[in-house]
Amino acid sequence: MTAPSTVPRSGLRARLQGRSELGVAALLAVIAIVIAVDTANIRHTAINAGVMGPQVVPTIIAIGLGLCAIALAISVLRGGHADAEDGEDIDLSQKAHWPTVFGLGGLILVFALSMDFLGFVIGSALLFYGSALLLGSRRFAWALVIGILLALGTFYGFVLGLGINLPAGLLTGIL
Repeated sequence: MTAPSTVPRSGLRARLQGRSELGVAALLAVIAIVIAVDTANIRHTAINAGVMGPQVVPTIIAIGLGLCAIALAISVLRGGHADAEDGEDIDLSQKAHWPTVFGLGGLILVFALSMDFLGFVIGSALLFYGSALLLGSRRFAWALVIGILLALGTFYGFVLGLGINLPAGLLTGIL
């Protein structure tokens, strides 16, 4: 057996060591490309022919994601990286609290599955309320009131402001 070599590595592998942020940049680039390709395949019809058309917003998003990917890759290749403890307000020595993580995931799943029956307002209010409780809020009534107000504001913002109908569910005819 021979002892492991202590000679520093050279080449591409050595330059990329400790630069996992390039994976995030690559993911952003892939998402930007997928959005751009899908945007190019949007067909224009008489229904969606408006002032801007259906391709404007996805194009802006694809360009923005692409620019972020390029900027992040350049920053990482120049040696820039974030120190996790400087930018985070958490104790990195503690493990994740998995019951909270799975509870939030379960809430989102129940929200998605019950959207048609309960409707957007009831479902969103319960999602906010449950999330607040799982994350440690002890102001039960206040969390429910805030959840209801946010859900109603979002519902009417979409329905009246954007003309996008959200499911009313149990509140059909009331909202």
